[in-house]
Amino acid sequence: MPAAAYTAFTDLTLEPAVVKFEPDLLGFGYKGRHTNIYADVETQTVTEELLGETVELRATPQEFHWDYGDGTSRTTYEPGRPLADYDGTGQEIVKTDFETVTSHVYEETGIYPVTVETVYTGQFRVGDGDWRDIPGTVSVESSPGEADIWTQNSRWVSGACESQDQWGCNGPVQFDPATDRPPKIYQDQYDENGNWIGPVG
Repeated sequence: MPAAAYTAFTDLTLEPAVVKFEPDLLGFGYKGRHTNIYADVETQTVTEELLGETVELRATPQEFHWDYGDGTSRTTYEPGRPLADYDGTGQEIVKTDFETVTSHVYEETGIYPVTVETVYTGQFRVGDGDWRDIPGTVSVESSPGEADIWTQNSRWVSGACESQDQWGCNGPVQFDPATDRPPKIYQDQYDENGNWIGPVG
């Protein structure tokens, strides 16, 4: 049975992890700051008939090999998770710059495809028996998620803006749709020509 379970485990079609970002940021991040990225993944269990027996096979995610799309990679043993609104002391978490076990700091602006290869270990059991380990692992590559990294500039002004011609009062960035796009988090604030129309609603 162990040999048959190993073959069945390696032949499983497992659902890949999904690369996720902070839900309210949609992959948006700043150059030089931590962008929180995590894998949405679960333990997967299937039931098969092997050698005339009903056998459960269980694949558990153990390792996560990240490719951040900028030439850097790392391995973690946790999938990561969305950030809470507050830390353990009650301080509000700045979600555009908070280090996690799976976060990444991009050194340049740009749009980066992020993938994660999940390594699963396997177990099997016959009927209601105990779970038994299956030697070896199975790796599954995710589809890419998209990190959209920008830079932030600010200017100090001495009073309220009277017109957009004044220094520091030039308003939101305009985009050329042929060469650029606003971040997903702000797309509803721009028309099809890249002109800022403001928050909807």
